Amino acid sequence: MLPQNPVPSGIQKSIALGRYDEAAAALDKLAKARPSLPVLMALAAVNLQLGDLAAAKEHALKVVEAAPADSEARALLARIRAALDERDDALADFHAVLELAPPAPPDPAGTPVHLALHNLEQLTYLEQLHGLPAGTLLPMPAAQRQETRRQFNEILDTAGSVTPRLKLSGEWGRALAEPPRMRRNEPAPLRCLNPRNDDGEITRAFHDSGGVACVDNLLTPAALAQLQRFCLESTVWRRSYRQGYLGAYPESGFVSPLLLQLAAELKAAVPELLAEHHLTYWWSFVCQHQRPGTDIHADQSDISLNFWITPDSANLAPESGGLEMWNVAAPPDWTFNDYNADGYRIRLHLSRIGARQKSYPYAENRGLLFKGMLFHETSNFRFAEGFENRRRNITMLFRRGKAR
Repeated sequence: MLPQNPVPSGIQKSIALGRYDEAAAALDKLAKARPSLPVLMALAAVNLQLGDLAAAKEHALKVVEAAPADSEARALLARIRAALDERDDALADFHAVLELAPPAPPDPAGTPVHLALHNLEQLTYLEQLHGLPAGTLLPMPAAQRQETRRQFNEILDTAGSVTPRLKLSGEWGRALAEPPRMRRNEPAPLRCLNPRNDDGEITRAFHDSGGVACVDNLLTPAALAQLQRFCLESTVWRRSYRQGYLGAYPESGFVSPLLLQLAAELKAAVPELLAEHHLTYWWSFVCQHQRPGTDIHADQSDISLNFWITPDSANLAPESGGLEMWNVAAPPDWTFNDYNADGYRIRLHLSRIGARQKSYPYAENRGLLFKGMLFHETSNFRFAEGFENRRRNITMLFRRGKAR
């Protein structure tokens, strides 16, 4: 059994600053002298960022072999296999992650109101969609559901910058905090990306605009419809953000054959941009109609794809609701927390250097392909009430592979 010796703080700082070559060299030396599970995990993760996928897989396999019940190690191996386009193995590993993950313990601080409201609406939607008797997924009478939904919306209508939490009791309270795990499983469609006469236009637009390309009608109708079904029918929205939106990540079940095929098709469609890149991570956010989306930040990627899937009929302000982009990237000496969790410092920096901002309005099936380290945030939006009308976006991160 490998020991649990932690990664030294100096190496952790190198990783936080994105100095992956430096971190990889130090971790490799440490792994040979004093191997431990945290060190091998960190080495595999750093190699994934660098694009040394063979080494990343080798180290991740060692960790999984030594600690087969470690869900984090299995999730890292799954991500590495996704980067290698080993789709079946990646999907199998992500399924194992869900099997290994223990139930989330009750939060003593209570359940975020926006998470409870989303789960109330989704479980009601799923009961109605599948013709299940009321109470099958959410043991709460119809009248109580209606009144609870009204109360939750009233709280969110008047909440400040941070959404409040409530202590919910009983069986229905547990269901709203941690709903039963359900995922819609479908084989990927024959094609995910809409074919285009000249994909070179995307590359030209990307370079001409300083690293941003707007792509309308990104997905085929079949792929868009399947992804919409997946997001509506899968209870994968497990991470709440205090501003009032929710996140779904591959570790919580936000993974499907379609998403992995989409990454492969995108690389093939724009080889000038992505042929030397690999998929490192992805997620989806779902927003509450009266709450804001993401604050200003940058992605830990070389190129990001952000696209929107909620029907345009839900968007009550078509001229907005998309993404605000700035023409400035995060400084190289900033840490991940600096460019992801310090909006005040970011805005001050952009103001001092006179950065330019451009708005990209929301549209169903519109994608933005951009340099991930450019600062961006969710535009102000106004969507209709109701579970199916929530604003949903998907983000996929790509990094350049290590030169050979």
